[in-house]
Amino acid sequence: MVERLDQQFKQWDVDEVFVFAAREGLTLRDAQPNILRPTRFFHHWPLYLLSMDREFSDKTVLVTGTAGDIGRRLADRLLGLNANVFQTDIRHVDTPNFTPGDVSDPEFVRAWIDGTVRSANRIDVLINVAGICPRTSLADITPLEWDEVLNINLRSTFLLSQAAIKIMIAQRDGAIVNLASLAGKVGGIAVGAHYSASKAAIGSLTKTLARYGAPHGVRANAVAPGLIDTTMTCDAGPDAVQQLQQLIPLRRLGHIDEVIEPILFLASSRAAYITGATLDVNGGILMD
Repeated sequence: MVERLDQQFKQWDVDEVFVFAAREGLTLRDAQPNILRPTRFFHHWPLYLLSMDREFSDKTVLVTGTAGDIGRRLADRLLGLNANVFQTDIRHVDTPNFTPGDVSDPEFVRAWIDGTVRSANRIDVLINVAGICPRTSLADITPLEWDEVLNINLRSTFLLSQAAIKIMIAQRDGAIVNLASLAGKVGGIAVGAHYSASKAAIGSLTKTLARYGAPHGVRANAVAPGLIDTTMTCDAGPDAVQQLQQLIPLRRLGHIDEVIEPILFLASSRAAYITGATLDVNGGILMD
């Protein structure tokens, strides 16, 4: 494989390398001597191509919120990439390695993490997707509802990350990806103040996790979706969705896969030098 790639690429410039990679579903990754010698700014960076399906093969990946649209599709995608996927949600899902439970409950989190480590011996990736999104107006949010949203969205992310990062630090390797939101940056457009507050806090928590884990080879990042074509978005009603869509420069809702691919990227070794970042996926509605 190495010899074949060397013969193919030694005469190519960097644009031709990227075109080939995109066409073949391959990824540029890591340093190997004497493989690729593309011109221009990559001339000091020997690279080789790695198939996407090798990124997560036999990796132990934990995903929460897998009864929801994004979590379900993400877990299925990882299973298709031959990852060893452990899943949870408060609602039952008929899928391998699924454990129903409340991720805001410290006892459940401890038991789920411990059980995963007993079964798989390690945790390579944690992806925190679980969350709820009430649309209660600010004036009508009760303390009980406030606590419920913060518990499910933020407390769960903290508890799971706190437990998983200990394992990852001992391994000196691992990646955490959290699901933030456009609402956490601009405030709630069509969501409650409690939801936007919880997602803003996830952005800050992600930076703290990144600083804590970085000296030990552990990365933490977040993805902040905007308006995505999910049940959660459509619950706002067709008229509201149409109005919101007009705010998006690309003039459409995002697809679920357009959220999943950035998550996979940040969880993979291709993002080995990225930590503490929040990647916006919002069609241009916020450009910062």
